[in-house]
Amino acid sequence: MNKIVPTLNTVTALDKNPLLQAPKPVNAPEKPFSEVLETAIEDLDVAHRVADKKLELLASGEDVDIHGTMIALQEADISIRTMSAFRDKITDAYKNLINMAI
Repeated sequence: MNKIVPTLNTVTALDKNPLLQAPKPVNAPEKPFSEVLETAIEDLDVAHRVADKKLELLASGEDVDIHGTMIALQEADISIRTMSAFRDKITDAYKNLINMAI
């Protein structure tokens, strides 16, 4: 019986430990999906415009950082590929919903 009491006290102490408590939800307002999608499309457009402008300056013979231009082009390419993959996933999900038997 004496061995059970210290163990029971340890378990009780663990229950009160704030590090072991479940995190409390943050009351941060969530953005609607349409706003998140709109922001992503705007970011894609900005990345593409920056890359185009840097490439245009490089092609015209301006003194431009070649590495910065190549990085901007790769960022725009990655953004476009990511958005295309996202579009494909959304399209597949929509097709699956349409073909679902009710």
